[in-house]
Amino acid sequence: MNAQAQKQSVGVVLRTRDRPVFLARALASVQAQTHRNWHIALVNDGGAPGPVDAALNTDTCEAPIPEAKVTVLHMAPGVGRAAAFNAGLAALDTDFVTCLDDDDTWAPEFMAALLGFWAQTAPAMPALGGVAAQVSAVTEELVDEPGGPGIRVIGEEALPNAFKRQDFLLRPLAYGTYRQDIYPVQWMLRRADVADLGGFPETFDVMEDRAFMNRFLARRDVAVLDRKLARHHRRVDRRADKGRSVLLNTLDNPSYDWRRFADLARPPGRGTDAGTDADALPRLLCDLLSEVNYETSALWHKVNGEAADLRNRLSAIETALAPGTPVADAPTDADPERVIYDLWADQAGQQHGHAITPGAPFAGRFMLSHAADRPGMLAYLSAPQQRLEVQLPDTGAFAAVEFDLAGLVPAERGLRWHLDLIAPSAFLFETALSVWNGGDGDGSGGAEPRHRFEDTWVHSAAPGRITRIERRFRAAQLQQGSGHRLSVILPRQARNFHFCCTGFVLEAD
Repeated sequence: MNAQAQKQSVGVVLRTRDRPVFLARALASVQAQTHRNWHIALVNDGGAPGPVDAALNTDTCEAPIPEAKVTVLHMAPGVGRAAAFNAGLAALDTDFVTCLDDDDTWAPEFMAALLGFWAQTAPAMPALGGVAAQVSAVTEELVDEPGGPGIRVIGEEALPNAFKRQDFLLRPLAYGTYRQDIYPVQWMLRRADVADLGGFPETFDVMEDRAFMNRFLARRDVAVLDRKLARHHRRVDRRADKGRSVLLNTLDNPSYDWRRFADLARPPGRGTDAGTDADALPRLLCDLLSEVNYETSALWHKVNGEAADLRNRLSAIETALAPGTPVADAPTDADPERVIYDLWADQAGQQHGHAITPGAPFAGRFMLSHAADRPGMLAYLSAPQQRLEVQLPDTGAFAAVEFDLAGLVPAERGLRWHLDLIAPSAFLFETALSVWNGGDGDGSGGAEPRHRFEDTWVHSAAPGRITRIERRFRAAQLQQGSGHRLSVILPRQARNFHFCCTGFVLEAD
């Protein structure tokens, strides 16, 4: 980074509300920047002030953040996402501004790399208003730890293709039609240009950053550095959150009116901000390209669905022709005198199929755990054919077929689990003992009830052959906690997934 870039100041608008575990991590991310000329506008949007003040002195950072480098704004009552950003923007007097929400982070060289990129690019682009980096999507979950809530990183999640484009510039029409996308954590813009535009539109409940960026790109260029320096963190628990819990992601939450704000966020067109006919042209082009995208998408889904059907049919033919172990010739080695549950004995003569809902029992003690309730989740059981099948259109961030152990295992006895699966194609999966953590249980808003997995193993299902799993769990494991389940954790983000169980036997061990 040259001397000019080193002198440039970067403002960080950090929005937070009642999430000190995330806030401490975000502050540490700023503190770790190799570029040191920055100032934080920390906007506490209606949350308790004590945890925010404490997070500024947390030992997560290498050293406490100097008071001169942070301005704390406690908004009481809360003013909303857009107004919170604007309040932070107004408190800054820096060359550039960034937007770091409390649950996101940066690589240590984020600021330095973007300032260097600006210094190289700006002389040749008079209309340049900002720069941005590429992004990684990090999945994680909240876990209970002795000292309070903690964060467990699960891994990196694939992003839509709109985030992976290699264009040098963020293109207005591509962005307006969702063919190119960017999160606020990725960009660094000239503060004066953002202020001239009025910041984020405060009438927006969500997607305020998209409405802003559509208007910003109508005036200024944004160049994209081809380096993953921003990290967008996403919790795997993305269920509908009608109470809008601050612990869950806003992204993908159906309790927000996404459809309304998605259309309102598009480039300005008709109405008071339409201006001249030339000003309305981008909106008209976006409408046209959106219609083309819809038609193309529908055609692609039709072709993709037909291709998937053909692949499944071909796989079934190959499975029938390939040498393998027939289901009927593969009995378990369970001791009949110790068997406490046999699926086919329990469901003798049963044959039925129906839609299933996450959390609702089916086939006796089985249930589906899934991050969302979607159409097309189906179950089929045939005791005469010895097949229990579950079909999921999309396994999403988390899906598991689970079995309730309540009242089955004798006291002070262990458990031996025999599981037989057969699959048309290979996949990896996990098995585990799930134990209920009841949380506070009093509705006071304390620790959230959840199941935790213990003794997790990874397995590989071979196509066209029986995959036999044998698991043992000690009596001590079954005596801890309550609400025990046996869990078959399915592959993440799998489309049109088919689970087929051909044997499920439990022995007292």
